[in-house]
Amino acid sequence: MFNKDLWQRCAYKIPNLFFAPHSLIEYEQIISAAKEQGYKFYTLQDFRSAEISDTEAFIILRHDIDTDPQGALRFAEIELKHGVKASYFFRQATWHPGVMNVLHHGGHEVGYHYEELSDYAKKHHIKRKEEILKHLAYIRKTFAENLSALSKTVDFQLSSAAAHGDFSYKTLDVGNKLLLKDEQLRASTGIAYEAYDEPLVDKYRNHISDKPAPQRFYPASPQELIQRRDSFLFLSHPRWWMPNPLVSVISDCRAMVQKILW
Repeated sequence: MFNKDLWQRCAYKIPNLFFAPHSLIEYEQIISAAKEQGYKFYTLQDFRSAEISDTEAFIILRHDIDTDPQGALRFAEIELKHGVKASYFFRQATWHPGVMNVLHHGGHEVGYHYEELSDYAKKHHIKRKEEILKHLAYIRKTFAENLSALSKTVDFQLSSAAAHGDFSYKTLDVGNKLLLKDEQLRASTGIAYEAYDEPLVDKYRNHISDKPAPQRFYPASPQELIQRRDSFLFLSHPRWWMPNPLVSVISDCRAMVQKILW
């Protein structure tokens, strides 16, 4: 008998692999609607030091490049058309110096989407928070070494980072952002801020993220907030806006193997 849970998972996964729940037309419509309402656009880096008035409506554009680094350039084309800038965060798996240099020289912010803690836990089959905490010093050293090596491949200085989240979080009850709670690590690597720093999140308050169908956005859609003229950070990922089945299948298979081996 066919497993009901497996069927439900396939019914959820397959459409999102081959048909993106969003489109670049929709992304452009979101930006256009916000501009018509007088919104101001920020990168995370610029927002940190901005003086925000009580009457100002703003959007922080952030892209986490979990898959398909070329997709970042398609977001950037729309942003160039409308004269706005965004923050782009690249994983080791999507690190593409050519794309990143283009974004940086186009005025966008480019940072590191890091996952050394969760990678270490999966590699060493660690599933308890108490155990992973014993290895923090070594993992932070690995983070510094990785960032140093990666930084040498681009022609600008990286100064921002955003923790990548994955399936290990629920089991470990701790995430990658714990690494950059260490001020000494930040100072030694030149990281000025982490995207999930509490003072920064508190400053913009509303965090909207794209999601696969049928949910599409969480906790609400950008259009809803624009209609209310609420300010927010808008986080998006290439795979939910431009279909690339091969890249998505490879990414999902890699995650599945990690789960099995973990």
